[in-house]
Order: sequence, then C-alpha cells, then structure tokens
Amino acid sequence: MQHDRPALVGKAIAVRDRKWTYVWRRYEGPELYHRGSDPDERINLADSAGHAGTRQRLHDAIFTWLADTADVLPADADPRSPRVDLPAPGEGRRADP
Repeated sequence: MQHDRPALVGKAIAVRDRKWTYVWRRYEGPELYHRGSDPDERINLADSAGHAGTRQRLHDAIFTWLADTADVLPADADPRSPRVDLPAPGEGRRADP
C-alpha cells in the first residue's frame, strides 16, 4: 500500500514543548495544539495567523533535529549490505551518432 497509495500510509513527525504540540504530516496539513486549553488536541490552530510564530518555531525545531541527527554514509562498507556492481555514471553509454 505504501507504493500504490502512499497518502493512506502517511508519515508524521511531532514535537512538543510545555505549551504546544506541533505535528507535521507528509500528506496532510500541519497541526498545532495548545496543550493547556486543549489537552485532548481537538482544536487545530495551525492555520491561525495569531499562532504563525509558534507554528514556525516548532516546525523549525523538527527540521533542525532531523538535520542534526540524520544518518551519514559510513566510512567503511556495511557488511550487511549486498554488493552492487553497477557501472559508474556515464560508463557504457553510446555516443549519439
């Protein structure tokens, strides 16, 4: 299903601070909830102009964390990965006549 209908599978990332919960979804709009006045997270304030700064701050916190913790290519080959023997880019191509 994740290949045929990815919108049904979806991906989400959430961050919370003392007052707010922010949810970023791959195939849907963002969500922003004020935890003090809405502990069940039923009133989405993400489109509220009055909360644009909070939404942006938490959005930036998510993507800063993703960038800071992203996987990097290992210096040595991972022995669990299969060997892939493909030509280097540009090798094996015919020149146009």
